[in-house]
Amino acid sequence: MTTPTTPTTPTDAEIRLAERYVRVLDFISRCAQAIEGGDWFYLHDKAAQLENATSGFARVAGQTWEQVSAGGPRPRTEAVRAAVAHHGRHYRAGRLLHPTEPEPTLRGGARP
Repeated sequence: MTTPTTPTTPTDAEIRLAERYVRVLDFISRCAQAIEGGDWFYLHDKAAQLENATSGFARVAGQTWEQVSAGGPRPRTEAVRAAVAHHGRHYRAGRLLHPTEPEPTLRGGARP
């Protein structure tokens, strides 16, 4: 009898979720850059690409949910989080929302 093992590399579903989400973080970062620079054409252009990216992310998230609700394996939270933190580190929104280093804490667990 074989026993299922936890994969050591991300599964296809975990990779798809992370890639699509990082794409959203990329365009959110670009929109923030446009607003900071007052470049309204760039904002218009990147907002349209953000809309496309979120649509793709929603599609992949929906496919993932369909598989999970049908009894398929759940994506591992830590695998998706790690992939997002690694690939999202190139984008401002990625670094803010998914830091690769833990937030510093003061004695007693308070944050500075």
